[in-house]
Amino acid sequence: MFSYRSILKQAWNISWKNKYLWFFGLFASLAAAGGSIEYKILTQNLNQNLVDGSYQHLSGILAWGELVRSLFLGLANLFTYDFISILNAITLLLISLTLIVVFIWLAIVSQAALINNIKQIITPKKKSPDFKIRNGLAIGNKYFWSVLGLNILIKILINAAFFIISLPLLFMILDETTTLAVIYTIFFIIFIPIAVSLSLMVKYAIAYNVLENKSFVASLEKGWGLFKKNWLISLEIAIILFIVNFLAGILLLIIISLLLFPLFIVGAMFGLTWLMILMLLLGLITIILVGSLLTTFQITTWTDLFLHLTNKGGEAKLERIFKHKK
Repeated sequence: MFSYRSILKQAWNISWKNKYLWFFGLFASLAAAGGSIEYKILTQNLNQNLVDGSYQHLSGILAWGELVRSLFLGLANLFTYDFISILNAITLLLISLTLIVVFIWLAIVSQAALINNIKQIITPKKKSPDFKIRNGLAIGNKYFWSVLGLNILIKILINAAFFIISLPLLFMILDETTTLAVIYTIFFIIFIPIAVSLSLMVKYAIAYNVLENKSFVASLEKGWGLFKKNWLISLEIAIILFIVNFLAGILLLIIISLLLFPLFIVGAMFGLTWLMILMLLLGLITIILVGSLLTTFQITTWTDLFLHLTNKGGEAKLERIFKHKK
């Protein structure tokens, strides 16, 4: 029988008992679809009002354009310096680009590896699979380009939509009319479910790509079809995971505030630099571990849900409630 409780319980058991998955979770959290972009959208707009949130998105998009322009200007000016300075700058640039490429590769490959390994754990075969990190990375690498493309696609679509919908804000700077404010508010209210839907659809598309070896286009088509058929279930599980993330964040903040922060203050008061550094390191390690566990738990939940929906189907909680009332 389809049950959110059983899915969440199984996801937690898998995430907790298979701690090697946290390695993949650490890097998968860097990816858009893996990091659950719908939670970022909802969290930002709960913490800020609509206008401030949109201004932040708009300024972020424009900042990227300014960064690219400054980079090209910097490269052009670089050749006015002496050879040693040029060589040092190019070396630093190459090292930085290499690190960025490595982190992107790890983020995408880890996302695919997590999904693949989770399916093998959920549906074990007679021959026990080898769950080494190296093997997981090798399998994930097979789907690097398609999963990267799906992550880039969702980022482009959501950022483009934010930019278009935030355009009334630019006009409001010149002419602050009530009409523009109303138009912006309506557009924003319409956009939120669209953005969340796109994010959830891409999760299914990635699962189709990795687990059923579908092509990029076929994954999108199948992912959209599965989401359209089970949009209410997807929304309900997304809300549940959002609440779990929110509560976990509060619990983490409480733990750090009660256990680590007081010792950091003691170190600052008595000039114990080693204690301050130790508390900072413990805080950073705690945040990384909890973040890795939460990402692993989220992706495990979505993968388990995907397997349920594609194999057995499911029924949303609201549908069951209304059926019971009838």
